[in-house]
Amino acid sequence: MAENRRRGSAPDKEALAALGTPGTSRLRKAAASDVVTELAGQAAAAPAPAPVEPAAKPAKADRPAKAAPKKTSFYQQEEDADRMRAAYLNTQMHTRYRSLSEFINAAIDEKVSALEQTYNGGQEWPPLAAREIPQGKPLGS
Repeated sequence: MAENRRRGSAPDKEALAALGTPGTSRLRKAAASDVVTELAGQAAAAPAPAPVEPAAKPAKADRPAKAAPKKTSFYQQEEDADRMRAAYLNTQMHTRYRSLSEFINAAIDEKVSALEQTYNGGQEWPPLAAREIPQGKPLGS
């Protein structure tokens, strides 16, 4: 059923079939300037030719493709979380981060890169899996 469909999922094919599939309208086929002239009562020019397929994109850099992101959680002061969300939302149009996760990942990557540059000659440290860092009260506290 369409009402039980998850947001962002494909529409129900049976529901679409029941509605019928309207053909592309004459106005949608025309270029934007042709629509204006047609609405003004003048004859429209022939539709523009179909765009040429772009050239194939070059292969990505050396790094292998990353797996799907995994959820990470950490403790954060409420005021810092509020400040982070405000910075994300108020700079979104300037930075073009599409989500808060993308914003957080960029901030973490920037900090980790700076630490690697300062303390490891710019090289990445070997990765650590979850639970490889000792948990509980920090040593010396």
